[in-house]
Amino acid sequence: MLPIAAIHDNSERYFQPGTAFNRVLQEAPYFPRCSDDKTATRQRPREYAVRYPYMQINRRGFVSWLIFDLDHRRAWAWEDAGLPMPNMIVQNRNNGHSHLYYAIVPVCTTEAARAAPIAYMKAIYEAFACRLDADTSFHSGPVAKTPGHRWWQTSELHTRVYELGELAEYVELAPPRPYATSVPMEDIAHSRHELLFEFVRQYAYAIVNRERKQGNIATFARSVEAYAHNRNSFIKMGFSADLPQSSIRATVKSIVRWTWDHYTGCGRCHRGVMRLDKDLPLPARQKLAAERTHEVRKTATESKIRATCRRLQEQGAELTQSAIASLAKLSRQTVAGYKHIINEVLASLQVVVQLGGQATRDDVKYGAHQVTGGCAVDLKSASLTSFTVKIFDDGGGGG
Repeated sequence: MLPIAAIHDNSERYFQPGTAFNRVLQEAPYFPRCSDDKTATRQRPREYAVRYPYMQINRRGFVSWLIFDLDHRRAWAWEDAGLPMPNMIVQNRNNGHSHLYYAIVPVCTTEAARAAPIAYMKAIYEAFACRLDADTSFHSGPVAKTPGHRWWQTSELHTRVYELGELAEYVELAPPRPYATSVPMEDIAHSRHELLFEFVRQYAYAIVNRERKQGNIATFARSVEAYAHNRNSFIKMGFSADLPQSSIRATVKSIVRWTWDHYTGCGRCHRGVMRLDKDLPLPARQKLAAERTHEVRKTATESKIRATCRRLQEQGAELTQSAIASLAKLSRQTVAGYKHIINEVLASLQVVVQLGGQATRDDVKYGAHQVTGGCAVDLKSASLTSFTVKIFDDGGGGG
Protein backbone atom coordinates (compact mmCIF):
# COMPACT_ATOMS: atom_id res chain seq x y z
CA MET A 1 0.00 0.00 0.00
CA LEU A 2 1.30 3.45 -0.86
CA PRO A 3 2.08 5.77 2.06
CA ILE A 4 -0.66 8.32 2.65
CA ALA A 5 -1.24 11.25 4.96
CA ALA A 6 -4.62 10.92 6.64
CA ILE A 7 -6.01 14.36 7.47
CA HIS A 8 -8.75 14.79 10.04
CA ASP A 9 -10.05 18.37 9.94
CA ASN A 10 -6.49 19.64 9.66
CA SER A 11 -7.16 22.99 7.96
CA GLU A 12 -3.53 24.06 8.33
CA ARG A 13 -2.68 21.93 5.28
CA TYR A 14 -4.59 24.38 3.10
CA PHE A 15 -2.04 27.07 3.90
CA GLN A 16 1.08 24.99 3.33
CA PRO A 17 2.48 25.76 -0.16
CA GLY A 18 3.09 22.82 -2.43
CA THR A 19 0.37 20.58 -1.00
CA ALA A 20 -2.69 19.29 -2.84
CA PHE A 21 -4.79 21.02 -0.18
CA ASN A 22 -3.18 24.35 -0.98
CA ARG A 23 -3.98 23.88 -4.67
CA VAL A 24 -7.63 23.26 -3.80
CA LEU A 25 -7.65 26.56 -1.93
CA GLN A 26 -5.81 28.51 -4.65
CA GLU A 27 -7.94 27.21 -7.53
CA ALA A 28 -11.29 27.57 -5.73
CA PRO A 29 -13.57 30.59 -6.34
CA TYR A 30 -13.02 33.55 -4.06
CA PHE A 31 -16.52 33.10 -2.65
CA PRO A 32 -17.38 29.45 -3.26
CA ARG A 33 -20.69 27.86 -2.46
CA CYS A 34 -20.56 25.80 0.70
CA SER A 35 -22.85 24.19 3.27
CA ASP A 36 -23.45 21.27 5.60
CA ASP A 37 -25.31 19.46 2.81
CA LYS A 38 -25.06 19.00 -0.95
CA THR A 39 -27.21 22.03 -1.74
CA ALA A 40 -24.31 24.33 -0.76
CA THR A 41 -26.59 27.36 -0.58
CA ARG A 42 -24.16 29.59 1.34
CA GLN A 43 -21.26 31.61 -0.02
CA ARG A 44 -18.22 32.35 2.08
CA PRO A 45 -14.61 33.44 1.46
CA ARG A 46 -12.68 30.38 0.43
CA GLU A 47 -10.54 30.45 3.60
CA TYR A 48 -13.76 29.89 5.56
CA ALA A 49 -15.56 27.70 3.01
CA VAL A 50 -13.02 24.89 3.55
CA ARG A 51 -14.46 24.49 7.06
CA TYR A 52 -17.74 23.19 5.63
CA PRO A 53 -18.15 19.53 4.58
CA TYR A 54 -19.32 20.50 1.10
CA MET A 55 -17.92 23.28 -1.07
CA GLN A 56 -17.53 24.42 -4.66
CA ILE A 57 -14.14 23.21 -5.87
CA ASN A 58 -13.85 24.48 -9.45
CA ARG A 59 -14.38 28.08 -10.45
CA ARG A 60 -17.24 28.96 -12.76
CA GLY A 61 -16.00 28.53 -16.33
CA PHE A 62 -12.70 27.00 -15.21
CA VAL A 63 -11.91 23.33 -14.44
CA SER A 64 -8.78 22.67 -12.40
CA TRP A 65 -9.88 19.37 -10.84
CA LEU A 66 -11.50 16.30 -12.33
CA ILE A 67 -13.58 14.89 -9.49
CA PHE A 68 -15.21 11.46 -9.69
CA ASP A 69 -18.17 10.45 -7.54
CA LEU A 70 -17.91 6.80 -6.50
CA ASP A 71 -21.20 5.47 -5.11
CA HIS A 72 -19.55 2.27 -3.92
CA ARG A 73 -17.04 1.32 -1.27
CA ARG A 74 -14.08 0.71 -3.60
CA ALA A 75 -12.24 3.99 -3.07
CA TRP A 76 -9.09 2.45 -4.56
CA ALA A 77 -10.88 1.37 -7.75
CA TRP A 78 -8.33 3.29 -9.80
CA GLU A 79 -5.75 0.58 -8.98
CA ASP A 80 -7.97 -2.23 -10.26
CA ALA A 81 -8.84 -0.18 -13.37
CA GLY A 82 -5.19 0.48 -14.20
CA LEU A 83 -5.63 4.25 -13.98
CA PRO A 84 -3.14 6.81 -12.67
CA MET A 85 -3.16 7.69 -9.01
CA PRO A 86 -5.52 10.50 -7.96
CA ASN A 87 -4.15 13.38 -5.93
CA MET A 88 -6.65 12.90 -3.12
CA ILE A 89 -9.33 10.47 -1.98
CA VAL A 90 -12.12 11.93 0.16
CA GLN A 91 -14.22 9.11 1.60
CA ASN A 92 -17.41 8.99 3.65
CA ARG A 93 -16.67 7.22 6.92
CA ASN A 94 -20.15 5.72 7.16
CA ASN A 95 -21.00 4.27 3.74
CA GLY A 96 -17.57 4.20 2.10
CA HIS A 97 -18.61 6.37 -0.86
CA SER A 98 -15.85 8.68 -2.04
CA HIS A 99 -14.68 11.45 -4.32
CA LEU A 100 -11.43 11.04 -6.26
CA TYR A 101 -9.58 14.29 -7.04
CA TYR A 102 -7.32 14.57 -10.11
CA ALA A 103 -5.42 17.85 -10.49
CA ILE A 104 -5.26 18.92 -14.14
CA VAL A 105 -3.85 21.86 -16.06
CA PRO A 106 -6.84 24.25 -15.95
CA VAL A 107 -9.28 24.13 -18.87
CA CYS A 108 -11.40 27.16 -19.67
CA THR A 109 -15.07 26.28 -20.24
CA THR A 110 -16.64 29.70 -20.72
CA GLU A 111 -18.73 30.56 -23.77
CA ALA A 112 -15.69 32.26 -25.32
CA ALA A 113 -13.47 29.18 -24.91
CA ARG A 114 -12.48 26.86 -27.74
CA ALA A 115 -14.74 23.85 -28.04
CA ALA A 116 -12.05 21.24 -28.81
CA PRO A 117 -10.24 21.26 -25.40
CA ILE A 118 -13.59 21.13 -23.60
CA ALA A 119 -14.74 18.15 -25.65
CA TYR A 120 -11.35 16.46 -25.09
CA MET A 121 -11.64 16.91 -21.33
CA LYS A 122 -15.21 15.59 -21.28
CA ALA A 123 -14.24 12.53 -23.29
CA ILE A 124 -11.46 11.76 -20.81
CA TYR A 125 -13.80 12.31 -17.87
CA GLU A 126 -16.43 9.95 -19.27
CA ALA A 127 -13.82 7.28 -20.03
CA PHE A 128 -12.39 7.49 -16.50
CA ALA A 129 -15.86 7.48 -14.93
CA CYS A 130 -16.74 4.34 -16.86
CA ARG A 131 -13.59 2.54 -15.72
CA LEU A 132 -14.08 3.66 -12.12
CA ASP A 133 -17.78 2.78 -12.13
CA ALA A 134 -18.41 6.40 -11.12
CA ASP A 135 -21.39 8.68 -11.71
CA THR A 136 -20.96 9.94 -15.29
CA SER A 137 -23.37 12.84 -14.67
CA PHE A 138 -21.42 14.29 -11.74
CA HIS A 139 -19.16 16.34 -14.05
CA SER A 140 -16.68 17.31 -11.30
CA GLY A 141 -19.26 18.96 -9.11
CA PRO A 142 -19.38 21.89 -8.91
CA VAL A 143 -19.97 20.96 -5.24
CA ALA A 144 -17.94 18.12 -3.77
CA LYS A 145 -16.79 16.71 -0.45
CA THR A 146 -14.35 19.16 1.11
CA PRO A 147 -10.94 17.51 1.57
CA GLY A 148 -9.75 17.42 5.18
CA HIS A 149 -13.12 17.95 6.86
CA ARG A 150 -13.66 15.81 9.94
CA TRP A 151 -16.73 14.16 8.37
CA TRP A 152 -14.52 12.52 5.78
CA GLN A 153 -11.44 10.37 5.71
CA THR A 154 -9.05 12.19 3.39
CA SER A 155 -5.97 10.63 1.79
CA GLU A 156 -3.47 12.99 0.17
CA LEU A 157 -1.41 10.92 -2.27
CA HIS A 158 0.70 13.33 -4.35
CA THR A 159 0.83 16.86 -5.76
CA ARG A 160 1.41 16.23 -9.45
CA VAL A 161 -0.72 18.20 -11.93
CA TYR A 162 -1.74 16.05 -14.91
CA GLU A 163 -1.83 17.13 -18.53
CA LEU A 164 -4.98 15.94 -20.30
CA GLY A 165 -2.80 14.08 -22.77
CA GLU A 166 -1.25 12.07 -19.93
CA LEU A 167 -4.65 10.97 -18.66
CA ALA A 168 -5.84 10.15 -22.18
CA GLU A 169 -3.06 7.57 -22.55
CA TYR A 170 -4.75 5.36 -19.94
CA VAL A 171 -8.14 5.11 -21.63
CA GLU A 172 -9.72 4.70 -25.05
CA LEU A 173 -11.75 7.78 -25.86
CA ALA A 174 -15.18 7.36 -27.37
CA PRO A 175 -15.82 9.06 -30.74
CA PRO A 176 -17.78 12.32 -30.62
CA ARG A 177 -21.46 11.73 -30.10
CA PRO A 178 -23.52 12.37 -33.26
CA TYR A 179 -26.01 14.71 -31.65
CA ALA A 180 -28.12 15.00 -34.79
CA THR A 181 -28.88 11.28 -34.79
CA SER A 182 -32.34 10.69 -33.40
CA VAL A 183 -32.76 8.19 -30.57
CA PRO A 184 -35.92 6.10 -30.10
CA MET A 185 -37.57 7.43 -26.95
CA GLU A 186 -38.52 3.93 -25.79
CA ASP A 187 -34.82 3.07 -25.60
CA ILE A 188 -34.11 5.83 -23.09
CA ALA A 189 -37.41 5.96 -21.18
CA HIS A 190 -35.67 4.62 -18.07
CA SER A 191 -33.11 7.46 -17.84
CA ARG A 192 -33.91 11.00 -16.72
CA HIS A 193 -30.58 12.27 -18.02
CA GLU A 194 -31.07 10.77 -21.48
CA LEU A 195 -34.65 12.04 -21.69
CA LEU A 196 -33.67 15.56 -20.68
CA PHE A 197 -30.80 15.50 -23.15
CA GLU A 198 -33.13 14.52 -26.01
CA PHE A 199 -35.79 17.08 -25.09
CA VAL A 200 -33.34 19.95 -24.72
CA ARG A 201 -31.16 19.27 -27.74
CA GLN A 202 -34.14 19.15 -30.08
CA TYR A 203 -35.30 22.50 -28.74
CA ALA A 204 -31.78 23.93 -29.15
CA TYR A 205 -31.66 22.79 -32.78
CA ALA A 206 -34.97 24.52 -33.44
CA ILE A 207 -33.88 27.96 -32.20
CA VAL A 208 -30.14 28.16 -32.85
CA ASN A 209 -30.36 29.69 -36.34
CA ARG A 210 -32.75 32.36 -35.10
CA GLU A 211 -30.42 33.20 -32.21
CA ARG A 212 -27.42 33.42 -34.54
CA LYS A 213 -29.25 36.10 -36.54
CA GLN A 214 -31.03 38.00 -33.78
CA GLY A 215 -29.05 37.30 -30.61
CA ASN A 216 -25.83 35.74 -29.42
CA ILE A 217 -24.63 32.66 -27.60
CA ALA A 218 -25.56 34.16 -24.22
CA THR A 219 -29.21 34.70 -25.17
CA PHE A 220 -29.24 31.26 -26.78
CA ALA A 221 -27.94 29.69 -23.56
CA ARG A 222 -30.58 31.46 -21.45
CA SER A 223 -33.39 30.25 -23.69
CA VAL A 224 -32.15 26.67 -23.65
CA GLU A 225 -31.65 26.71 -19.88
CA ALA A 226 -35.17 28.05 -19.29
CA TYR A 227 -36.59 25.27 -21.45
CA ALA A 228 -34.52 22.64 -19.60
CA HIS A 229 -35.86 23.80 -16.24
CA ASN A 230 -39.41 23.57 -17.55
CA ARG A 231 -38.83 20.02 -18.82
CA ASN A 232 -37.35 18.90 -15.49
CA SER A 233 -40.67 17.53 -14.29
CA PHE A 234 -39.82 13.85 -14.01
CA ILE A 235 -41.91 13.30 -10.90
CA LYS A 236 -44.98 13.85 -13.08
CA MET A 237 -43.60 11.24 -15.47
CA GLY A 238 -43.42 8.61 -12.72
CA PHE A 239 -39.82 9.02 -11.54
CA SER A 240 -39.02 9.30 -7.86
CA ALA A 241 -37.41 12.76 -8.18
CA ASP A 242 -36.48 15.51 -10.61
CA LEU A 243 -32.90 16.00 -11.70
CA PRO A 244 -30.66 18.21 -9.52
CA GLN A 245 -29.82 21.69 -10.75
CA SER A 246 -26.18 20.76 -11.29
CA SER A 247 -27.17 18.06 -13.81
CA ILE A 248 -29.43 20.49 -15.67
CA ARG A 249 -26.68 23.10 -15.92
CA ALA A 250 -24.14 20.54 -17.13
CA THR A 251 -26.52 19.19 -19.78
CA VAL A 252 -27.48 22.66 -20.99
CA LYS A 253 -23.86 23.79 -21.17
CA SER A 254 -22.85 20.79 -23.25
CA ILE A 255 -25.76 21.17 -25.68
CA VAL A 256 -25.38 24.94 -26.06
CA ARG A 257 -21.67 24.74 -26.80
CA TRP A 258 -21.93 21.94 -29.35
CA THR A 259 -25.05 23.25 -31.08
CA TRP A 260 -23.71 26.79 -31.44
CA ASP A 261 -20.39 25.57 -32.84
CA HIS A 262 -21.53 22.71 -35.07
CA TYR A 263 -25.24 22.47 -35.82
CA THR A 264 -26.17 23.67 -39.30
CA GLY A 265 -29.77 22.55 -39.59
CA CYS A 266 -29.06 20.39 -42.64
CA GLY A 267 -28.79 17.09 -40.76
CA ARG A 268 -25.14 16.69 -41.65
CA CYS A 269 -23.60 18.92 -39.00
CA HIS A 270 -19.82 18.70 -39.49
CA ARG A 271 -19.60 15.28 -41.04
CA GLY A 272 -18.29 16.67 -44.35
CA VAL A 273 -20.11 17.91 -47.41
CA MET A 274 -18.19 15.48 -49.62
CA ARG A 275 -19.46 12.46 -47.65
CA LEU A 276 -16.12 10.71 -48.11
CA ASP A 277 -15.76 7.06 -47.24
CA LYS A 278 -14.40 6.91 -43.70
CA ASP A 279 -12.32 3.86 -44.71
CA LEU A 280 -10.17 6.08 -46.94
CA PRO A 281 -6.79 6.93 -45.39
CA LEU A 282 -6.73 10.35 -43.76
CA PRO A 283 -4.10 11.79 -46.19
CA ALA A 284 -6.30 10.76 -49.15
CA ARG A 285 -9.37 12.40 -47.62
CA GLN A 286 -7.39 15.55 -46.86
CA LYS A 287 -6.11 15.69 -50.45
CA LEU A 288 -9.62 15.31 -51.90
CA ALA A 289 -10.97 17.94 -49.53
CA ALA A 290 -8.18 20.35 -50.46
CA GLU A 291 -8.85 19.84 -54.17
CA ARG A 292 -12.55 20.54 -53.66
CA THR A 293 -11.81 23.65 -51.62
CA HIS A 294 -9.51 24.91 -54.39
CA GLU A 295 -12.19 24.36 -57.03
CA VAL A 296 -14.83 26.13 -54.92
CA ARG A 297 -12.58 29.15 -54.40
CA LYS A 298 -11.58 29.19 -58.07
CA THR A 299 -15.20 29.17 -59.22
CA ALA A 300 -16.10 31.93 -56.78
CA THR A 301 -13.21 34.10 -58.00
CA GLU A 302 -14.16 33.54 -61.63
CA SER A 303 -17.73 34.60 -60.91
CA LYS A 304 -16.50 37.68 -59.10
CA ILE A 305 -14.26 38.73 -62.01
CA ARG A 306 -17.05 38.21 -64.57
CA ALA A 307 -19.44 40.32 -62.50
CA THR A 308 -16.80 43.06 -62.20
CA CYS A 309 -16.26 43.05 -65.95
CA ARG A 310 -19.98 43.57 -66.48
CA ARG A 311 -19.98 46.49 -64.10
CA LEU A 312 -17.04 48.09 -65.89
CA GLN A 313 -18.79 47.62 -69.23
CA GLU A 314 -21.87 49.35 -67.89
CA GLN A 315 -19.69 52.24 -66.78
CA GLY A 316 -18.00 52.42 -70.19
CA ALA A 317 -14.60 51.79 -68.65
CA GLU A 318 -11.72 49.79 -70.11
CA LEU A 319 -11.38 46.19 -68.99
CA THR A 320 -7.86 46.41 -67.64
CA GLN A 321 -6.44 44.14 -64.97
CA SER A 322 -5.81 47.12 -62.71
CA ALA A 323 -9.40 48.37 -63.01
CA ILE A 324 -10.83 44.90 -62.36
CA ALA A 325 -8.54 44.33 -59.36
CA SER A 326 -9.49 47.67 -57.83
CA LEU A 327 -13.24 47.23 -58.25
CA ALA A 328 -13.31 43.54 -57.23
CA LYS A 329 -11.04 44.13 -54.21
CA LEU A 330 -8.57 41.54 -55.50
CA SER A 331 -4.84 41.74 -56.04
CA ARG A 332 -3.58 42.41 -59.57
CA GLN A 333 -1.64 39.15 -59.39
CA THR A 334 -4.86 37.24 -58.69
CA VAL A 335 -6.65 38.90 -61.60
CA ALA A 336 -3.70 38.11 -63.89
CA GLY A 337 -4.18 34.44 -63.09
CA TYR A 338 -7.70 34.65 -64.52
CA LYS A 339 -6.79 36.40 -67.77
CA HIS A 340 -8.77 33.80 -69.70
CA ILE A 341 -11.96 35.14 -68.10
CA ILE A 342 -11.18 38.68 -69.28
CA ASN A 343 -10.42 37.37 -72.77
CA GLU A 344 -13.74 35.54 -72.84
CA VAL A 345 -15.58 38.75 -71.94
CA LEU A 346 -13.64 40.74 -74.53
CA ALA A 347 -14.24 38.09 -77.19
CA SER A 348 -17.97 38.34 -76.62
CA LEU A 349 -17.71 42.06 -77.45
CA GLN A 350 -15.75 41.44 -80.66
CA VAL A 351 -18.52 39.70 -82.54
CA VAL A 352 -18.87 40.98 -86.04
CA VAL A 353 -22.05 40.11 -87.81
CA GLN A 354 -21.50 40.28 -91.54
CA LEU A 355 -24.08 39.49 -94.15
CA GLY A 356 -22.67 38.12 -97.41
CA GLY A 357 -19.07 39.13 -96.87
CA GLN A 358 -15.87 38.36 -95.00
CA ALA A 359 -14.61 40.16 -91.99
CA THR A 360 -10.94 40.81 -91.57
CA ARG A 361 -8.92 41.62 -88.51
CA ASP A 362 -8.68 45.22 -89.65
CA ASP A 363 -12.48 45.48 -89.31
CA VAL A 364 -12.00 45.37 -85.54
CA LYS A 365 -9.37 47.91 -84.68
CA TYR A 366 -7.90 47.18 -81.29
CA GLY A 367 -11.14 45.56 -80.27
CA ALA A 368 -9.70 44.83 -76.87
CA HIS A 369 -9.95 48.50 -76.03
CA GLN A 370 -12.63 49.87 -78.37
CA VAL A 371 -16.17 48.56 -78.11
CA THR A 372 -18.77 50.00 -80.47
CA GLY A 373 -22.29 49.93 -79.07
CA GLY A 374 -25.69 50.34 -80.63
CA CYS A 375 -25.29 47.82 -83.46
CA ALA A 376 -28.62 46.28 -84.50
CA VAL A 377 -29.21 43.50 -87.03
CA ASP A 378 -32.55 42.61 -88.57
CA LEU A 379 -32.38 38.85 -88.28
CA LYS A 380 -35.80 38.35 -89.85
CA SER A 381 -34.69 39.82 -93.17
CA ALA A 382 -31.30 38.16 -93.16
CA SER A 383 -30.68 35.02 -95.16
CA LEU A 384 -29.52 32.14 -92.97
CA THR A 385 -27.18 30.97 -95.71
CA SER A 386 -25.31 34.25 -95.75
CA PHE A 387 -25.33 34.81 -91.99
CA THR A 388 -21.70 34.79 -90.85
CA VAL A 389 -20.43 35.37 -87.34
CA LYS A 390 -16.73 35.71 -86.67
CA ILE A 391 -15.12 36.14 -83.28
CA PHE A 392 -11.70 37.77 -83.22
CA ASP A 393 -9.42 37.34 -80.24
CA ASP A 394 -6.48 39.69 -80.50
CA GLY A 395 -4.85 37.89 -77.63
CA GLY A 396 -4.49 41.04 -75.64
CA GLY A 397 -6.11 41.52 -72.32
CA GLY A 398 -6.45 44.75 -70.52
CA GLY A 399 -3.69 45.92 -68.24
